[in-house]
Amino acid sequence: MPFDAPFRLGPFLVDETGRLSPGAPDLFPSFSICWRDRVLHARLAQPPAPGSERGSLGIEVLLGRVPSTADGATGPARREDAFAVLSGLPAVLPSGWRMALLADHRIRLELEVGLELPTSAVALVSEVTMLLLELAPYLDVLDEAGVAPVPRSAAGMANTWPG
Repeated sequence: MPFDAPFRLGPFLVDETGRLSPGAPDLFPSFSICWRDRVLHARLAQPPAPGSERGSLGIEVLLGRVPSTADGATGPARREDAFAVLSGLPAVLPSGWRMALLADHRIRLELEVGLELPTSAVALVSEVTMLLLELAPYLDVLDEAGVAPVPRSAAGMANTWPG
């Protein structure tokens, strides 16, 4: 089925070979993924310099919440375990990954990776998949330390279009 290229598909601009790029410099396509009870928010951004073929894919995810001391008999011990793990985690995170403990004891991870633009849907999904696989062992450690995923109702809904 022939189509006129480029054409707009939501916030994306699709070229004649089917590759995706942001539709406008001030419009950053984003999407959410629910994986292992966490909602990851991804954002595609234009290259920083005109003519550059490198854009970026930014990811933000709430990794979980530190257990409360009010969580029954095991709450205080789980809280100590969680803080012990959190204190050492930044030193072993990959370069460019930024972790923050928020005021309400939720843990946020932000990272940004380069991505060739325009990109194919396959390359975009592959990049996200590789990030999920790289994140997996850190989620295992947090789960073991008692850091519970933030309920979806408190983190936003998956498969929504935030912008």
